[in-house]
Amino acid sequence: MKINKITFFTIILMILTSCNEKETASEIIQKTINTIDTIETIYYKQDMARTNPQNINDTILRYREMYFKRLISDSIVGVKGHWYMYVNDKENVVYEDIYDGHRLIRKNNQDSIVRIYDLDKYPDFKRKHFWSHNTLYGMQFEFKYMLNHSSSYSIKRLNDTIVRNVNCYQVLVILKDKMTMPGFATKLEDDKGSISKTTYFIDKETNYPIKMKGEFYSTDNLEQKVFIDQTYYNLEFNIDLNENVWFNTTNRSIDGYEKIEMKPE
Repeated sequence: MKINKITFFTIILMILTSCNEKETASEIIQKTINTIDTIETIYYKQDMARTNPQNINDTILRYREMYFKRLISDSIVGVKGHWYMYVNDKENVVYEDIYDGHRLIRKNNQDSIVRIYDLDKYPDFKRKHFWSHNTLYGMQFEFKYMLNHSSSYSIKRLNDTIVRNVNCYQVLVILKDKMTMPGFATKLEDDKGSISKTTYFIDKETNYPIKMKGEFYSTDNLEQKVFIDQTYYNLEFNIDLNENVWFNTTNRSIDGYEKIEMKPE
């Protein structure tokens, strides 16, 4: 019996789709880990909403633009980076963080104040996770940690979905009776009753996360839930970045600012 071309390609597509659907959550996470290993530089924008830790009935909105260069030897964020944080109009930059692996400068463009963290002068900064930005390499570290401690995590594949017109995998990660910090500070500690549920939305074409949503609460107080919702977009991989421009933390780069040197507590 002859099969026409349309029927043939339909069968092939069904087979590929069927194989794709059989991928487990852990396999999807491993593909993302492998993908991040191919990324040396990245640019993207981020929209974030999260619970205000000072008032759980209030929601904080943040809009950021980020440039990163891989810095594997760094144990804090894994990158050289330049962050821009915008006010709600997404046009005016309120804060900037610039990190070159040795110094972090935090610029307040409203008050013209710069806080300087010198990690060479004060190496104690390297021993604590004082900087909470979750970079792509921090996220990769978390994924590796999950797979290496799979007995503590529940990792499930949910139905595929669409985010900003992008076909995505959905992977749900649940952690019970444990607490942890994000990024390179990942470490499990006992915390009876605590529950965290994090859903990652992973681009099926690039295997890169483009959204994550988290919910955190205690079984002792189910009404006191906090959440975080981050979306990453306009992603560009392996772009050319002039380090003298994007990761410049010299004193000359902050002329005109009031400088405050920070010290470990």
